[in-house]
Amino acid sequence: MILRFFAMAKRHSLLVVASLALLLSTSANAAFHHTPQAGLPDSGASAMASPTSRGSSLDDALSQNGIVPGSGKARMLTAWFDMILRDPVIATRFPGGARSLQEVFFDEGKREALMSSGLARLTPNERLDYLQLFIRLLDELVPVNCFGLVDMRSVMNRITLAQMSDADAALYLRLIYRVLVSSGSDIPVRLPTQEEYEAAVEALSRAIVIELDADPASMDRYELYMVHPSEATPSDVCWTTRVTLHAVAKMSETQRDFVLLPAISGSESFKDRAAEQPAESPLPFRNRATEKAIH
Repeated sequence: MILRFFAMAKRHSLLVVASLALLLSTSANAAFHHTPQAGLPDSGASAMASPTSRGSSLDDALSQNGIVPGSGKARMLTAWFDMILRDPVIATRFPGGARSLQEVFFDEGKREALMSSGLARLTPNERLDYLQLFIRLLDELVPVNCFGLVDMRSVMNRITLAQMSDADAALYLRLIYRVLVSSGSDIPVRLPTQEEYEAAVEALSRAIVIELDADPASMDRYELYMVHPSEATPSDVCWTTRVTLHAVAKMSETQRDFVLLPAISGSESFKDRAAEQPAESPLPFRNRATEKAIH
């Protein structure tokens, strides 16, 4: 049972990792995604559109999105907008100032490229901080049926800054600021070799089994989603996403980055050789101590 699950997990690893990376990067975009439900975006648009007359307009935007003007969270958000507009690194990358930032934030393709580049260039600890924050918000603010939705990006866009604790809101804004600054870096992203990537995918498969306590029913449910995602219910999508995120967060720093960075960076140079293996074929770690530990 476990060997079959490992084979399935490895065959579908690219789907799992790519979906997870896309979810993380597009959820970071929620700070700027201009939708009525996203809470933070509208206030951001108002602040950047009129940087010299933000008083009443920003207060109105904050109120409309559930943030009390003058509150600690309102002051936090106002200070954050001031910081990104005055940051010299961001100013160099966006010489047009607020207008240039708006053009990127409200263009889906440009926004996703910027956020993906920034996420890939965060430090490993910062990426883990973001992942753990994402997990906490998903666990605490999203119901088990994901609001009846199967698109996790739409699910996460329902989480507003107003719903977050002050500590989580501060961490969220700090990480998004770091993403913006890092996105302008020309430092190359350290991608894994093919062998390192395959070893990391193998580690992810083990981490998922451990997260599921090797329970046959849970592994069957996870496998069913991986093989037939179009048939999944909102509860299935929500549950599988939570399982995968928790498993990734518990991986070692190096292995976690080796599965995330190729997908975040949009690299197409990795071919999942495990996908070429028959479902019941022996796996590279079949006789290793790691398999015994899982049993």
